[in-house]
Amino acid sequence: MPTLDQFLDFASPLAQQSAIGLSILFAAAMLVASDWRIAVAAYALLKVLAGILLVQLMPPEWALMQWVVGGLVGVMWFLSARRVESVRRRQEGIPWWRPSWRLNPSTLMRLALLLLLILVVYIVRPQIPFPKLPADLARFATFLALAGLVGLGLGDRPMRWGLSLSLWILAADFVVLALQVDAATVGLLASLEILLGFAISYLIVVDGARFWPHPEEL
Repeated sequence: MPTLDQFLDFASPLAQQSAIGLSILFAAAMLVASDWRIAVAAYALLKVLAGILLVQLMPPEWALMQWVVGGLVGVMWFLSARRVESVRRRQEGIPWWRPSWRLNPSTLMRLALLLLLILVVYIVRPQIPFPKLPADLARFATFLALAGLVGLGLGDRPMRWGLSLSLWILAADFVVLALQVDAATVGLLASLEILLGFAISYLIVVDGARFWPHPEEL
């Protein structure tokens, strides 16, 4: 079985070569998909990619905190969304396995704006010159910030807000950790995302409970 260093030596070049393409794919799935299961899965995959890319800025043990924090936050959001979804499906008589994809005007608007953003990234390749941050990571952080802004502008539910804010936090991770890498900075950024995870988990349940006829009886 390969060690952590061997895995990172193998995966890092692949991740660096496809960072922009994979980030676009995962961010688009996070912000467009109506099914929360697809969005949470895309969030987890994006955090895996981010952990591999952050190896360029810090030791592997600290960079892989992205996997740990992403896993904790993803589990919190998954459990909260599943709680709300299970009650709704039981009320409406919908099987648990049926996808909840909805092609409504809000979904089409998010898709159109993200396609426009993808076109701009492909043609213009925008990049904010952050100090001490390599060009490829600066482009990656710029895209994350733009995608998060689009998601917040079109978000209408706590899950969407959480996914968009997580993109901003991830972009800030690259910028801040390029300037200073120590235990306090890494812990502060990780704590900020965990707090976001707790807050969004609470809001997911509260938002979903508005549609329950008698929440105290469930």
